[in-house]
Amino acid sequence: MSKRLRLRVGLVGLLVFVAGGVFAQGVPTELARQHLESGNQFYEQGRYKQALNDFQIIVTSMSGTEYADDALLRIGRYYLDIEEDFDKARESFNAALRGYPTGNAAPGAYYYLGEVVFRSDRTGGAIDDALANYQRVFLYAGNPWIPAALYSTGRALERQGRFQEAVDAYFQVIVDHPRSDWSAGAQLGVGRASVRQGEPLEAMAQFQEVRNNYPDTADADVALDWLTLVYRFYGAPMLGKSVSYKKDSSFKPAMRDKFKDVKALRVSDSGIHVLERGRKRVITFDRAGQMAGTRAAANPYGLSVDPRGQLVIANEKGLILDGAPRNYMIPAKDGPEPLEKIRWAVRDLLGEVYVYDDKQKKILRFDATGQLLGPFPDSTPREVLAIEVDQLGNLVILEKKARDVVVYSPEGRALARIRTKRGGQVTLKKASDIALDPAGYLYILDEDQAQIAVFDAAYQHFTTLTAESLGSGALQKPVTMDVDASGDLYVYDDKAKAIIRLH
Repeated sequence: MSKRLRLRVGLVGLLVFVAGGVFAQGVPTELARQHLESGNQFYEQGRYKQALNDFQIIVTSMSGTEYADDALLRIGRYYLDIEEDFDKARESFNAALRGYPTGNAAPGAYYYLGEVVFRSDRTGGAIDDALANYQRVFLYAGNPWIPAALYSTGRALERQGRFQEAVDAYFQVIVDHPRSDWSAGAQLGVGRASVRQGEPLEAMAQFQEVRNNYPDTADADVALDWLTLVYRFYGAPMLGKSVSYKKDSSFKPAMRDKFKDVKALRVSDSGIHVLERGRKRVITFDRAGQMAGTRAAANPYGLSVDPRGQLVIANEKGLILDGAPRNYMIPAKDGPEPLEKIRWAVRDLLGEVYVYDDKQKKILRFDATGQLLGPFPDSTPREVLAIEVDQLGNLVILEKKARDVVVYSPEGRALARIRTKRGGQVTLKKASDIALDPAGYLYILDEDQAQIAVFDAAYQHFTTLTAESLGSGALQKPVTMDVDASGDLYVYDDKAKAIIRLH
């Protein structure tokens, strides 16, 4: 073979090798992009199994492409947002950071690691770790996660009670990222934090700005609820008006037969729920007062609404959670035995359930799978009329004997005690129910005097809604009540055998 021919063959071989290398690199990259696009489409359609298949193919077979870190981020978001499996979510975000520390997904991974901590931390003790992860997002200049990190920083500071710092973080979103998806939420956050700092005028201004700037959105609806609530307690008195309610004469939930033996009334986004012990059922009415459905219950005593808006029905020997019956077992001499005299139950944001059993005279804490974690806050015998969970996971308990209201943190630390008898912050004759609104205000119903005592988020007495301020004669024998997002009160009056809305 001539030298010229050997050179030509060599060049052809080199070109084939180079082209083959480009092909080998280009095809997987393009294929990875297509799988990511396909997975994102499936995800948006709610077809999560198919979406995960696409993302996993990229991670396992195309880890060397520029889309692998994006796939890990999407997998982590699935486990965080859909499954709420914090361990798997954390694992996926950490994998993205270990394998691709300078990739496009790295700031997003730090942001979501902060979210994992924020959402899974029941006691608030790890919020500084969440804040640290949000701060790491800013190490990557100009990345799209910055407004989200600022917003979540404000939310974490708000949870810690650092309200002015929260306002500063929220304002940074509003000023520096006014067109981001987080600006409306940030303005709501400024309003919430302003309420907690005793600045109601600033709060109302912020809520009105949300309504003006983001009309016809869910954020505008939330702003209106807050505006209504804050105006009632602060705006009206500033204008020389008293805090007062008026009976809504157009709201008349009714049935063919009158209500019988109503033990509890609770409000959720889906309607007004009434537990009739006598007829062993829970009835739901829509906001217009029309019956929307009924649910049978074997032997119901208590009713609550969890942070996701799901009903928790306390039957005597079990609970109804997510529409299905569940039994709860405790250790006994001859082996585990079920609770027998359940009177009330609540579920927190992370799925833990607190059950008051009248035979045990204790509140018992169970994990999301139904395993007993122990008595709450301790093993001291106690009798309970009602329990609520606030937005921070604190338990607010109305005691049966003393009719005091006590507040415990999620780890069982006593935060407050409101004495309702003579010598306390307020004197009530017969406290019979409690309710919490979104601003953290606590309402205590006095059955015998047909009045409602209101306490602020620091559990200091704010006002007492007497028969006069509730509308003369509107209430006669109120036995149970709740409050909605705008501060409207829903009360079941046993003498009138009616549900009354006060707004």
